[in-house]
Amino acid sequence: MSLKGIDVSAHNGSIDWNAVKNDEIDFAIIRAGYGNDISQKDKFFDRNMQGAINAGVPVGVYWFSYATSILDAQKEAEICKTVIAPYKDKITWPVFFDFEYDSVRWCRQNGVNPGAQLVTDMALTFLQSMQSAGYKVGNYANLDYCRNWFQMERLQDYPMWFAQYDVNSPSISCALWQFGGTSVAGCRGSIDTDLADRDLGNHAATVSVQPSSSEIKKVGVRYRVRTRESGWLSEVNDLSDFAGIEGRAITDLAVGVDCGSVRYRVHTKDGNWLPEVSGYDTDDFENGYAGNGTPIDAVAVYYETPNFIRPYRKACYRVSPLNCGYYDWQQDNEIENSQDGYAGCFGEKIDRFQITVR
Repeated sequence: MSLKGIDVSAHNGSIDWNAVKNDEIDFAIIRAGYGNDISQKDKFFDRNMQGAINAGVPVGVYWFSYATSILDAQKEAEICKTVIAPYKDKITWPVFFDFEYDSVRWCRQNGVNPGAQLVTDMALTFLQSMQSAGYKVGNYANLDYCRNWFQMERLQDYPMWFAQYDVNSPSISCALWQFGGTSVAGCRGSIDTDLADRDLGNHAATVSVQPSSSEIKKVGVRYRVRTRESGWLSEVNDLSDFAGIEGRAITDLAVGVDCGSVRYRVHTKDGNWLPEVSGYDTDDFENGYAGNGTPIDAVAVYYETPNFIRPYRKACYRVSPLNCGYYDWQQDNEIENSQDGYAGCFGEKIDRFQITVR
């Protein structure tokens, strides 16, 4: 039987923990803070910890990392220890390391371009430091981070708190699954909700929510582009052809897959990145295609592998500048191993596009 929990921070405001308990919530993961300074302690941490403990809700905690180096990750661990020390005997669930996209933004803002090696080193530094202080520990990640930002084989001894929404089961084996927001008594609005199949307070090393084991071998991709001169061109399937007309600038792009989903966006030659979309409908200007009718110079695509596909797949795509040869293939939004995170060159209009999923 699964255990149901919530994870909360100051962003969730005041919580009636007795109502939470009565709504059959079995545990809570509470943010202790973020960054490397005591001033970044979560403003509702004590209130949430005391409320949950008094209501009889077992607790774990998480620390949102803005580490830019191994030394910085160690400093974050020391601050976290200070913040949670008054509750050490009450914290029965793990202390989780949480490094996300805003963490990457902060690194880059401070002149550090983090890769999987550094991010994993920082995670291990934090986890091992907390473990040596007597806490159970775990790591938080989504599918992108499991594939591209962590060296997962180095983290296999630590329970995974895995975030994946809008699926029936998680895509990877994990100790704790954050499956999305729900309504919980005592909380305002939608609140992050989690499932574990056993009590992590007692069996942290052995809990595992298993993915489906079925496989398929091929993911079908279809796509179309629009030019000012010719409007929407015919649909192309996988690599049977290219979408576009040599010498005519692409202004809009639509991409769809027959299983799983894609997220994609375009950069306009005279502007910026436009909002990401996920639909495939040339009549839907809000989410059916990417573009605003002006020439495009770059494209970024990410394939979300559903839980019933193994092994994990990536969007592989490329573009060509006007009347020239193709740029190199790109995979998802990766930026390591000579990848750019997108296909194209800012300032150079594109006239052809190809994509497959493999």
